[in-house]
Amino acid sequence: MRTALKAGGVNILSASGPGSEQSVPHLHFHVVPRWADDGFSTWPTEQSQRRMAGDPVIQLANAMAAGHAA
Repeated sequence: MRTALKAGGVNILSASGPGSEQSVPHLHFHVVPRWADDGFSTWPTEQSQRRMAGDPVIQLANAMAAGHAA
């Protein structure tokens, strides 16, 4: 894409599960050519309204550690 389309960059995007707005349940990736002036943004401009109890980073680290112990 960078060579053939002369794109300035490439984003690889994936959605997993209905909570991510995935409409058809299967593994897939979108490979999106990007240019500095394309007007497209892959980064959210607002924070999620979902609030979690505790530190999600610690919760994820504990879950990954538990997975390695099994």
